[in-house]
Amino acid sequence: MNGEGDRKEATSNGGEQDWHAVCFSDDVIERLNDLLRVELAAVAGYQRALRTLKERAVADSDHILHLASDHQRTVAALQGSVHARGGAPVVAADPWGGSGSAALTADGASVMLESRQFVGALLEVERRGLAEYEASLTSLDEDARELVELELIPRQRRHVAGLSAMLVNLAA
Repeated sequence: MNGEGDRKEATSNGGEQDWHAVCFSDDVIERLNDLLRVELAAVAGYQRALRTLKERAVADSDHILHLASDHQRTVAALQGSVHARGGAPVVAADPWGGSGSAALTADGASVMLESRQFVGALLEVERRGLAEYEASLTSLDEDARELVELELIPRQRRHVAGLSAMLVNLAA
């Protein structure tokens, strides 16, 4: 501690670093890893769906492939953000939960893009992801907030809009 009561930590180059900045950075890394777990689960869920859709000729499967690749890009962006702060990105996903998640984790032929339950479950997961991103904004540093606000939230909103449109088309 210095004379003013501020706590300092030694850095690897022999200098000092503000303890509050270290703690805030750790909190940001933790929050980014929380978001990364959600995205890893989304990638796994979409990959399961795509394996099932591959066996069938489904009109909207290209849209699902696009959503899956968007989530893979998001994983890469979050991993990079964690690395940039000196953290280690998580590798384990949080399980997809919720009322419709059984439609996303079901085996084989029970996962169908034509199913309103399946598309509704995807939509529910995307909406939860959007809420996670919006809730995280206050706990992120400026750079991470910019990534989430300018790239990830708009991408997630496009997912919600696209799946909402698919659900409307299925109802017609």
